[in-house]
Amino acid sequence: MLHHARAFANRLLTPALLIAVSTAAAALEAPSPSAGAWEFLRPQFYGERAIGLVDEDFMRLEAPANTPDPAATPVTIHFGPAAIGRIKQVRLIIDNNPSPVVSTFDLADGARIEQLGLRVRVDRFTSMRVIAETREGTLEMRSQWVNASGGCSAPPSPAGGGALGEIRFRPSPDGRALQVSIRHPNNSGFQIDPASGDRIEPHYVASLRVSAGGAPLLEAETGISISENPTLRIVSDRALAAPVVVQAVDSKAMRFSAEWRGPAAATASNRGDSEAAHRP
Repeated sequence: MLHHARAFANRLLTPALLIAVSTAAAALEAPSPSAGAWEFLRPQFYGERAIGLVDEDFMRLEAPANTPDPAATPVTIHFGPAAIGRIKQVRLIIDNNPSPVVSTFDLADGARIEQLGLRVRVDRFTSMRVIAETREGTLEMRSQWVNASGGCSAPPSPAGGGALGEIRFRPSPDGRALQVSIRHPNNSGFQIDPASGDRIEPHYVASLRVSAGGAPLLEAETGISISENPTLRIVSDRALAAPVVVQAVDSKAMRFSAEWRGPAAATASNRGDSEAAHRP
């Protein structure tokens, strides 16, 4: 089970810490890699432990320097051959977002993950960073500037097809990559309903659990910095074992799950068998 305290930190900062972060950020004329939330979050999560910064062959972060869509900015975390199978945890942080801890991924022992891809909200010009912890206890971090504006307050898209919590799968032909898409508004709490002018309450996917071939693959704590209709792309260095089962829980305690049975069992729409959303 994921730790309750860390889950709370991943979704929203405490009010006192959020005020402190906002005050510190406002005092700076321009953001820097050490500005924003990172100076508060580093000791909270990592203490004084040394963090490697330069080995791009081990891990690298890919994101657009100028995002075409601040409400759905693509981010990919790449792991090199020396990192595959050794990563215990990956945390993505967007320094100047209202909720800077975007997601924390806990990878199962021996998980052969080569890439993790997702779409995020970026509120303003910021440093985006990913921190990985190996099973030996070492830390690696990569950071990148991203120029954006208003991603966390962008109005929701017009309602599209699909039921709340519907999960779709898009596999690669070789079975090494699988994109998981969840139909969900993932409202940030900073958006305004264009029709009524009222604030839209936060409602977001809070956690994911993925297994492959009956064995755990990863767990993720997520929050309001993930885009509307969240996606997660998982790439392995070998074919993913079927079935792949995805279980999600949102901030209103609604649960969703679906199963992908492999290429031979995929339907024309590449959907798995989804359970209806329900409360526990």
